[in-house]
Amino acid sequence: MSTFPHPAHLSPERLDKVLAANLGLGIRRSRALIEAGLVLVDGRPLAKGGLVLPGQLVSVAEPADAGPGVCDVAGVEVVFSAMGFAAISKPGGVHTVAGRGGNSLEGCLPGLGLTGWRLLNRLDLLTGGLVLAAAGEREAALYKGWQEAGQVRKWYLALAHGCVGELELTGLILDDKRRVVRVTGQEDEALRHTVVRPVHAVEGNTLVLVHILKGRRHQIRAHLAHAGHPLVGDPVYGVGEHGGLFLHHWRLDMPGFTAELPPEWDFVDVRAVEAVRLSFPAS
Repeated sequence: MSTFPHPAHLSPERLDKVLAANLGLGIRRSRALIEAGLVLVDGRPLAKGGLVLPGQLVSVAEPADAGPGVCDVAGVEVVFSAMGFAAISKPGGVHTVAGRGGNSLEGCLPGLGLTGWRLLNRLDLLTGGLVLAAAGEREAALYKGWQEAGQVRKWYLALAHGCVGELELTGLILDDKRRVVRVTGQEDEALRHTVVRPVHAVEGNTLVLVHILKGRRHQIRAHLAHAGHPLVGDPVYGVGEHGGLFLHHWRLDMPGFTAELPPEWDFVDVRAVEAVRLSFPAS
C-alpha cells in the first residue's frame, strides 16, 4: 500500500494526474489502477477525473498479481543525468510505458529515484538503448522546443540486411495504429527524415549508423525495410531471425546534454562508429 497527501500548497487536481505525478506512472496505468478499485481518496473511491483537494490522502493498493521486485529489471539504470533530464537504459524486450503487461521502464522510475518524472520518448518493445526522462513540465517544454528546432539529435545502431550504402529516407509514414506502418511516396518534413551511413560489413549484412531528429512509430524499421534492407531480427518488417532485433538507441545530443550507451554486440567497433558520426554535418 502506497499512501501520500496531495500537498496543501497545490491546487485541486484530477486523481489520474495526481497518481501519475506521485508514482511516476503513465496516465493510462494510473487510470487502470483507479478503475480496478485500487485507489482511495480519504478512504473512499474517486473517479479518475475527480478532483483531489489539497491535504487529502491518496492510498494505492498493490495489484493482486504484483510481486516483490516488480521493478527490478536487469539492465535498467540511469546512464547520465543533468539539467533536470535523465538518460535511462532500456533493454530490448521491456516495454517503455506501463499498462501493457509485464515490467516497464516507466514502472521502474521510482526505483531509480525518479518519482514524478516523465518519459519524453519511447522505444519499441524489441528495441534497446536510451530513453530520456524529464523532471517536470519546464524540462519537457524545453525538450519539445529543441526538438521542433532540430536540436535533438538521436543516433541509432542497427544491423541491416545486405550491402547498405549512404541513404536519406524521406517517405512519409502513415501510422493508422495498425501493427505495420506504411511508407508512402510522399516526402515527409525534414525533421522526420532517416539518414543512414554504413559502418562496416557483418557476414553479408551491414552495421549502420542511423540519425533522426524527430521519429515516428517504427520509423527506422519501416524506412530501411522499404529501401530493401530490413533489420536483422525484425519480426514485423523482416523475417525475425533468432537473437532479437538489432536496433539500439546509442547516443542522444541536445543543448548542454549528451548521453551514450553502446550496445552489447560483439561486432561493434565504437571507434569506427564515432568516426562515422563525426562525418555527419554539424547541426
